[in-house]
Amino acid sequence: MAPGSHGPIGKTRNPIMVFLIGGICFLYLFLQLWQMLNELKDFRQKDDLNPIMFFLPVIGLIQTWGLADKVMEAKQMAGVPNPSVSHPILYLFLGPYFLAGDLNEIWQAAGGQQH
Repeated sequence: MAPGSHGPIGKTRNPIMVFLIGGICFLYLFLQLWQMLNELKDFRQKDDLNPIMFFLPVIGLIQTWGLADKVMEAKQMAGVPNPSVSHPILYLFLGPYFLAGDLNEIWQAAGGQQH
């Protein structure tokens, strides 16, 4: 897919707040992750992400490990200059923080406005 050819731009979030509030309230974390994963899937226009899989014990680890590649693809689609993503191990331990930050970078590069 060519740069600039993508689906809808998602919502901008504060990564620190997503991580901190998510650490206190699982329901908030669940909803934020669900929304962020669906936004990433819609932006990439591919049906290879199923948010429910991220909440299953072993399958969730496998899905989270592969998430960095999908984020990198989205960064390339958005035209992020010199795209890079954190190591998958960081996604395993601090996923909500890194996912929110990376998505913000994607939305900004794709022309989204700050919300």
